[in-house]
This record gives sequence, C-alpha cells and structure tokens, in this order.
Amino acid sequence: MSRFASLLSWLFDGYWPAEDQHEDLLVRREDVRRRYVATRLLASGDVADLHLATAADEPATTPGAPYLLKVARAPRDNAALDAERRKLTKLLDAAGATTYREYLPALADSFVTAGRFPRRINVFRFKTGFYTLEQVHERHPTLDGRHLAWVFKRVLTILGFSHRQNTVHGAVLPCHVLIHPALHGLQLVGWGHSVAAGRRIRTLPARYQEWYPAEVHCQRPAGPATDLFLAARCLVYLAGGDPVCRRMPQAVPLPIWRFVRTCLLESARMRPDDAWALQEDFDELLLALYGPPKFHELTLT
Repeated sequence: MSRFASLLSWLFDGYWPAEDQHEDLLVRREDVRRRYVATRLLASGDVADLHLATAADEPATTPGAPYLLKVARAPRDNAALDAERRKLTKLLDAAGATTYREYLPALADSFVTAGRFPRRINVFRFKTGFYTLEQVHERHPTLDGRHLAWVFKRVLTILGFSHRQNTVHGAVLPCHVLIHPALHGLQLVGWGHSVAAGRRIRTLPARYQEWYPAEVHCQRPAGPATDLFLAARCLVYLAGGDPVCRRMPQAVPLPIWRFVRTCLLESARMRPDDAWALQEDFDELLLALYGPPKFHELTLT
C-alpha cells in the first residue's frame, strides 16, 4: 500500500488501495469558475473515491498536489459527504482562529457536480507530516507510556471541544486519528459518522465494529462517554494491547492502565463524560508519574 493511500484512509471508511488505477477527473464549480484537476487516484471506498488534485485556476506554490478530493461514488452516497461537510463547517466556525482549528481537517470547498448524476465532492487542503494511528502501530507496535500520554491528551483536547459543540464524533478509531510526530500535533478526521449528543450512531466502519460500546450496538443514544470509550481503545491499541479484550501490556505503568480502564466500563453512565475534566486528571497523574512535561521524539520515517 502506498504511503498516501494508507495515510489518507481517514477520508472514508472501508477503503481499499487503488495504486494501479487511474482516472482522469476534471471537476468544475460553475458558480465560482473553479476547476479541480485530479493528478492521482489514491484509493476507492464504499461511498467515495479519493484523489490528489490541483486547482487549475490558481498557481501552484509548492511541488505536488495541494488538495484532496473526496468524491461520492454514486448519487446515493452524497448524503454521507454532505453530513461530513455540515459537521465540519459547524466545528470550524466554532473554532474560529483558535488552536482547535488545527485539530480538524482543513475543509476548503464542497459542492455538487452538475449533470444527470450529480456527485458531492468535499475538498480538503493537503498537509504533510501526518500519520494515522494505524501507520504508527505498524512501525511501533508498542508505544512508550510517554508517547501514549501526549497522544491521549491531544485526543481529549479535540473531543472536549467537539462535545462543547454538542457533537459526538462517533468514530474515534485508528484510521481517523492522525498525529504529526515532529510537532506532536494531532488531527481528528472522518466526521461523517458524527451525531448530535443524545442521538444514535447509525453506521459503523466495518473493520472496527467490535470496538464500539454496548450503547451503539444496542442502538441507544450516544454521548461524550461513547467517544471516550473509543479513544481509550485507541490507547490500548497503541500500547500493543488488545483493545477488544481490554488487555494492556505489563510495560504500561499501572496508574495509566487504571486510568484508561475507567473509560472502558460497560455502562456509559459509569464512564467519564467530560473530556476536558478527564484531561486535567490525566495531567495530574502524568506529573506524579513522569514529572514536568518534556518533548519525546517519535520517529516514523
């Protein structure tokens, strides 16, 4: 699998690589006279195809393609991409110029093509240096507790923000969490599954159905505790444990495992439901365990 196909799996679920395929794609926004020219088909999924692209009406400022086109495969798939567009627009507006914007994918454009079979296209600005947690796990099957700490803290940061906007992400999974090792940055992507707090999550990524808590499988309302459950499973995964069976390697400090385990309780009512408050408690635990925060390099190249 190419690096781009693996890295950008966050744009849709159930994808498969399309390295040997090519499709000439020229899409046009008639209302603003903008044209996007696809330079490479990266992958194909159940509801969308992903292309690297350039904007034909603006000069290229850096080598390569600065945009990602997420193209609905059929008109029936337009709804999923439109839901993603609406949720990201809401969150980006709420984030404004704050640092929370850096935790979200950069939605640059979204429109429906003209013609007999219109398709929605979501356009994202391409950012280099990010890796999915799947890629991280592939290179480092067991992460040190200090790396687990900064990754989990940043996941809690963006979840706390989205929950304040009454939004449950609904798919906090290794394919949707991207980290930038050199900057200790993080982006949470894949917002097509998100719902308002108290609503049911209707669709689950096929590869990760077993990761979901009971309230989702039983079609009960989802809430912040649902996202925190999935975030905790991501941490177990990065530590080299078994997320589904809730087994953590002995190398992980016991205080961290005890802390994470509170997010994995069967009943949503028994789990934490405030990401920012949980982050404060986690900071106190880490201070006692490791002392003042320090930068710990994580090499993936």
